[in-house]
Amino acid sequence: MAKYEVNITSQEELEEQWKDSNCPNLSFCFKEKTLDECVKVNDTTYRATYESWEPTAAKTFTYLDMINGGEKTYTLQPGEYGVKPS
Repeated sequence: MAKYEVNITSQEELEEQWKDSNCPNLSFCFKEKTLDECVKVNDTTYRATYESWEPTAAKTFTYLDMINGGEKTYTLQPGEYGVKPS
């Protein structure tokens, strides 16, 4: 896992979740849940943290396809997933 720090300005931004297009059906988020848990940079900016996910071996997932019905199965190759888009 790589650790990342991101400057944010609001609780809403802290609560955002993001997807990785290479890793369907999973969401990623910051470790902190409130601005009080973040490092205060200045009066309007806070530093939030998160960790990417780096499987060292291939991982296979199966989930229900709620739109088309049935199940979907995919395999993630070793690599880094969940890096927050800029």
